[in-house]
Amino acid sequence: MFTFQVNGTLLQHFVNLFYQLGIWGSDEESNFRKIGKKLTHTFYGALFPIFFATNALLCTDRNESIFSAQAAIIVMVLYVKFSYLLFKKPEILAFLHDTIVVHSIENLDEYEHTNKKIKKFMGFVRPYCFAFFLTAPLIIVLKLPIFSDDKVLPVFISLSWNDSEVIYWLAYTFVSLSTSLYVVVNLLTTLIWYIMLNYSIEYELVGNKLSRLGHKNARTRGKMVKIQESFELPQRSMFVEELIVLIKAYRNLIITIERFTSCFTTLFLCQIVTSGIVICASVYNIAFSSNDNILQTELYVAILVYVFFDIFLVMYLANGITVASDRLAYCFFESNWIEQTQSCKKYVLIMGEAFKRPQRLVILIYPLNLETFMTIINGAYTMFNILKSFQ
Repeated sequence: MFTFQVNGTLLQHFVNLFYQLGIWGSDEESNFRKIGKKLTHTFYGALFPIFFATNALLCTDRNESIFSAQAAIIVMVLYVKFSYLLFKKPEILAFLHDTIVVHSIENLDEYEHTNKKIKKFMGFVRPYCFAFFLTAPLIIVLKLPIFSDDKVLPVFISLSWNDSEVIYWLAYTFVSLSTSLYVVVNLLTTLIWYIMLNYSIEYELVGNKLSRLGHKNARTRGKMVKIQESFELPQRSMFVEELIVLIKAYRNLIITIERFTSCFTTLFLCQIVTSGIVICASVYNIAFSSNDNILQTELYVAILVYVFFDIFLVMYLANGITVASDRLAYCFFESNWIEQTQSCKKYVLIMGEAFKRPQRLVILIYPLNLETFMTIINGAYTMFNILKSFQ
């Protein structure tokens, strides 16, 4: 028996980090202390998008104003993720440690295939997270007055409307702390990706078990019949017995994914609505910003890459769930159903029709798939052309 679970992996370290930084309270803490932490984090986290929105309104430089508005939207989505961390801790941990995510695999080939997919995913997550934890300290340190004379904040906000030295240092401290906080908050994204990846893997495992139905050797079948006789159980077809177990697993998977989608509806909707706007603004900043500051251009590129993957991987993984569930009917008819009894074949036909309806993750009217992603990209391109016409 082989198992995959989040314990002992990089993702478990992310969970531990939430506890260590006080975003999540431990079970030993009093309810009063937990509520106090949540209210403090909620209030403080809301100040960051307000800061960028204020600068977008007060700034006299058009390009910086567009960048500030873009940053306000990005941070607003991150604030939604922050709210999930603060108020949806039990749900997140329940999804993360669900038996569907912690796979039990008996077949060695399936184990190796699943292990390869998990390793490939972690191979992307590690440099993705490393880039954030490296970039945040760099942009904070490099914009210190001892390294820069222009008194620009770490995210290249000039505060041109402010002449006060005190306000500048307060803003610098606030932006530095908030940037570090939101880098940690964004780790929730990797947990969501991990859960969605494992849902598609579980669908693949169910499909493989369906295709093996009725192909077990006669010795195993004979042992099961003897067990049934010794306990005076009705000798139903082993095919039907195994099918019932897989149907229960299939129904449980459907219910869990629907519950997952319902839980994260607000976050996914925010990403769908805002990602096209932010991608458009990122391309605009790269195309029309001054080339004198290489670090600023690199920041614009990094933001574009971040926003692109933030929406693309959600759509890609959700599309993977739909594709994996769509294969169940094909896998089911690969089983040895042809040699079963007539009554058993009726079950096969009924379930075959049920398996033909793949599971689709839908947020309001927006299905999470690659087609929706392309719609977002096309919308961003259209908005860019409109914005460029005013240049």
